[in-house]
Amino acid sequence: MRYPIEKLMKYAPMPALLALGIAVLASGCAVLPERGGEPQQWRLVAPESSRPSTTAGSVIVRLVETRAASAIDRRDMAYSRDRQSLAYYRDNRWASPPAVMLNEIIDESLSGQPWVKTVVRGGARVPADLSLYCEIQRLEHRLEPNAGINPSGEVQMKVACSWYRAAERQLVEAMIFNETVELERNNAEAYARGAQSLVDGLIGRLAAQGATLAASVVATR
Repeated sequence: MRYPIEKLMKYAPMPALLALGIAVLASGCAVLPERGGEPQQWRLVAPESSRPSTTAGSVIVRLVETRAASAIDRRDMAYSRDRQSLAYYRDNRWASPPAVMLNEIIDESLSGQPWVKTVVRGGARVPADLSLYCEIQRLEHRLEPNAGINPSGEVQMKVACSWYRAAERQLVEAMIFNETVELERNNAEAYARGAQSLVDGLIGRLAAQGATLAASVVATR
């Protein structure tokens, strides 16, 4: 069984963990650096349901490069203690910037859909039926005092996506995915798992939207 989150770095030695635990208890926060340790890295991946289809699809999708707001266009894992500030974990990183990971996830996930013939990237000189562009506007661990009822906070992800008829460059569908999930613990692992759950939900919606649009494309040929 494949885990949705890949932890890439080994655990720190026991003395480092004890020092970290004391620091966390003193500060009430689980985002302090590990002294002398390397940052741990976390990767978001395509949902398990995104497996290659055994049937040949009929729609070519152009995937425009996914982008992110400047504050999260980096490997640092963002968190907030209030709605007006943003900070970053110092001992944990994303394996790649969120936009890069999401771009790969969308490519892999759509490529496995039964209605997709192929996915082409960016400016590839290949005729396409549909184009998809997404932008991550928010991805953070919210630690506001009154964020939900869970003292560990929640993860929020906001992504705006637009579908176009490629030939006419006509906007045919738009979506704002703005969801949160509550966390069981106040640490980077829970944050990453929460973010993975949100990614799974986003991909499910994109796949459903795409299937409907693909049927419309085929019907007008």
